[in-house]
Amino acid sequence: MFPFYLIVKFHGFKTHRKAMRFIFLFLLFVSISVPSLNAQTEWFHIDTHEQSHDKTLRQVIQVINPETNELVVFFRYTTFIVAHKYNQEGVLKNTFRTEVLPKYKHNYFGTSIHGDAYTLFFQNDYGTKFSALTLNFETSGFQFSNKLNIPLKSETLLGTFEYKSTIYLLSTVKRSSKLKLYKLHNHEEHSEDTFDFSHIELKTYNGFKTDLNRILDGGYELPDVSLIHHGEPTSLEQVIQKNKLYLDGDQLILTNDVDAISTTLITIDLDTKDTAYHRFPKPSFDKKDHSIKSNSFILDSRLYTIYVAKETLDFSVFDINSKALLKRIVISDKDSIAFKNTPIILEGGDFQSYRELDKTKQFLKKVSNSNAGLSVYKNNGNYVVTLGSSETMTTSAFMMLYGGALGGIMVGISTSLLTTNFLTYTKTKSTRIECLFNNDLTSISGTIPKNHFDIINAYIESKPKTSFAFKSIFKANGSYVLGYFDEDSKIYKYLTF
Repeated sequence: MFPFYLIVKFHGFKTHRKAMRFIFLFLLFVSISVPSLNAQTEWFHIDTHEQSHDKTLRQVIQVINPETNELVVFFRYTTFIVAHKYNQEGVLKNTFRTEVLPKYKHNYFGTSIHGDAYTLFFQNDYGTKFSALTLNFETSGFQFSNKLNIPLKSETLLGTFEYKSTIYLLSTVKRSSKLKLYKLHNHEEHSEDTFDFSHIELKTYNGFKTDLNRILDGGYELPDVSLIHHGEPTSLEQVIQKNKLYLDGDQLILTNDVDAISTTLITIDLDTKDTAYHRFPKPSFDKKDHSIKSNSFILDSRLYTIYVAKETLDFSVFDINSKALLKRIVISDKDSIAFKNTPIILEGGDFQSYRELDKTKQFLKKVSNSNAGLSVYKNNGNYVVTLGSSETMTTSAFMMLYGGALGGIMVGISTSLLTTNFLTYTKTKSTRIECLFNNDLTSISGTIPKNHFDIINAYIESKPKTSFAFKSIFKANGSYVLGYFDEDSKIYKYLTF
């Protein structure tokens, strides 16, 4: 039903046909102009009632097979897992149940796929010990290992990522500039490669020589590395870390912004094993500046950088391949921010806590006194750039609180699973401006278009009586998918957007 009444006075219309044509065109215009929260369709659903009778669901793990576009779903209960495999039309191809769970079952971090065999990997709370469970949809059988032989005593785990349907671990060797890559094939086999960057001269912020391990290792804390989903909307909270890991095609890219002088970029080709290194300068660096903060972001072979002090903002863009400076915008605290497409937004952790700042000076003060960062993604052919700062909320306590109630949370970079990205994007505390640039990096006017995360979040908020338990956000068949569990009916539903 249309949400309002249309009242038209037909004075001046010669015929009823012309009047009806006017009404039709008006309704068509409104239907196009007003965004709908119901722009979603049900893909399919899974009835878990028989399997979950008198049992408590603990986790839902979603895996997309990139070669077949099949969706594999694992429902983990207290003592067993029920596995389902669906084709891209949502038709069930096979389902079976395992009665054994490996150690560390509560810390799933990824799946390697080889034919019809899917190996789920788990880790302890410190990222030092690993287990695995292999489920074979051809035989409806399973095998597991409670201890994978991956010696990390002299290494620090940086993160995990998925490449060509295989899970990798990236670590740094202590007291060295060596990185190690572990390729996890299944519950029995893995291979490894070592990359030595000792030839690179690395320095601390104060100019003292150091090594790659000291830069990346957080000491008694977890390593300060953010894992970026390439091309997806990313909250400022996910990009304020000084070290970032990107997967761009066959290139694994590690960036470091430990000082405000430059951005260090290390690239590993996962197929050829070739490596590259370069340092990009921060053009506005001045040691006389006060409260300096800087950071960077990578998208489409471009390095975007932000440099902020109490009186200055520098936004610069470099071509990673040619090393050329493509764009530079510098403003002072007395200037207006002519290239922004939104007000200066101060958001306090959820969509309901929102206010706006008036002056550039306020923005620079907020950002220079906090954790500066920037993020970039592409929407409707243009680049949406967010500049600002954020406080750490969701990636720590929030994820610990909700990790068991999410549908397949992963700690690393996944080709399709975007649940962590979605949660941090919709629940973050930040001070920011959002800007639109075309492919030539020319600032363009207009409203920031809604992305798929905005649309999905608007749909969820329009259903306050729905719990959306064990929710997952992922990409399948060219669409974004919201999966969630209806606790009353015991049905897991999938909606496409």
